[in-house]
Amino acid sequence: MSMMKPVPAPFEKGVNFTNWLEYRSAEEIDAQHFTRQDFENAKKLGCDVIRLPIHFEKICHEADGFLIPEKILTILDNVTTWCEELGLHIILDFHNDCTADSATPPDVDRILIPVWTQLASRYKDRPDHIVYEIMNEPHAIPIPRWNEIIWDVFCKIRKIDKNHWIIVGGADWNSTAAMKTLPDFKDDRVIYNFHYYDPHTFTHQGASWCHMERVLGLPFPYDAQKMPPMPENPTETEIRCFENYPVTGQLSAVVDCFDQYAAFSRERNAPIFCGEFGCFMTVPNELRIQWYRIVAGLLAERGIARTSWDYFDGFGVFNKVPHGVRPRFPEDLNRELLRAMGLNADVE
Repeated sequence: MSMMKPVPAPFEKGVNFTNWLEYRSAEEIDAQHFTRQDFENAKKLGCDVIRLPIHFEKICHEADGFLIPEKILTILDNVTTWCEELGLHIILDFHNDCTADSATPPDVDRILIPVWTQLASRYKDRPDHIVYEIMNEPHAIPIPRWNEIIWDVFCKIRKIDKNHWIIVGGADWNSTAAMKTLPDFKDDRVIYNFHYYDPHTFTHQGASWCHMERVLGLPFPYDAQKMPPMPENPTETEIRCFENYPVTGQLSAVVDCFDQYAAFSRERNAPIFCGEFGCFMTVPNELRIQWYRIVAGLLAERGIARTSWDYFDGFGVFNKVPHGVRPRFPEDLNRELLRAMGLNADVE
């Protein structure tokens, strides 16, 4: 196993603040859903970075040239100021529709360019704790086309803002193979991004949207002696899960993956970053903790920066609470999970 470290990112570990600036219009967004206190709490957990997904395709409109509404700019001004005061990096992530049947339009640059022109112009003179992530998980778009777009957007940001770090990710849902085809930006403030939810059969077992409600109790790493029986009258999805898991559930698959990323970082002489990783709450808590301990441990061992998906919601760091109820800090924290992630579990 290679233990050579990748080029370090300017931050180490944190979480995604999700379900705030996503899925809804500017008018529908609750400006107080996250407050300065939430950022303070994340800092207490040992985070030095927050990734903030922002669904600009819902927020901005072509009719006015994709102007970012003043309400959203005020939220971002507040967030960037709080993070500056708290010593946190803040990643402004151009998030998007990632449902199974969605697709990134081949002309997505028509919104990326005006949005990033506005953000770079607004924040170019602010401290470099602000980080730009050009776009989350482009998919169902030809890889060469995406590489043209990201190169163009990157260059347009750099014409305005020479200072801030920029995160880039490959097509095909930020896949490893697509990342390796990305342009070499030859920039000393570029970070290459990947996401990690493998083995998917494990991290999404029990999830209804994956048709895996009856796939439960799988161990990680794979252990034939601990495998549950296949459900009665199994569906094609269930059969595929059980047939593939002896291969996909091997610890060696995780190690090989992360070693590839570390090697890529050294080849490009640029930091690598795991912008999302997580295991859904349908997985029994002790199995979730085991997965996070292994995955977060391997990332930390290799010096790969990371932000888990997510904070409050279904992949979060709190114990499960009734639907629609906001978890309490620190009473509802999943402390064993935090320890497994290398975060501070002893906050009061």
